[in-house]
Amino acid sequence: MIPVIRRPPTVGYLSGEISRMLPRDDFSTFFRENKALLREYVDVRTELLRLQGIRLLARSFSFLMVGVVVVLMALFILFFLGIAFAYWIASITGSQIVGFLCAAALFLVVLVLFIALRRVLFQNPLIRLFIRESDSHADEDEEYGETRQP
Repeated sequence: MIPVIRRPPTVGYLSGEISRMLPRDDFSTFFRENKALLREYVDVRTELLRLQGIRLLARSFSFLMVGVVVVLMALFILFFLGIAFAYWIASITGSQIVGFLCAAALFLVVLVLFIALRRVLFQNPLIRLFIRESDSHADEDEEYGETRQP
């Protein structure tokens, strides 16, 4: 005997004359037989969503940590370059006070420029980076056969 494979009813399946041909107890039998499958499906979907959330959190945290390390290294480099600049100006002028004041003035000018150009230098490139990263992660998901549900 060939086993009968039952499919879950869909909107198109229940339309027209077909819905009049099916007895009412077929639906209850179908749901009783497939309750375990439905429960397993829900459990698997829940686990998949949890793992996707963990992956997103791990990627975001690693991106944040790399950014923090890069910023800290850049600050150390700027700090030591500022000290070197101050001593260089001090050797030219003969006064350490003037050298360090010139270095402080240079840092103040750079700070004002960064504040004035923050949108062009930081906000817009970061927005583009986040969009590009999210698109690349969506492409990876499609590559592995995962689909995002709306």
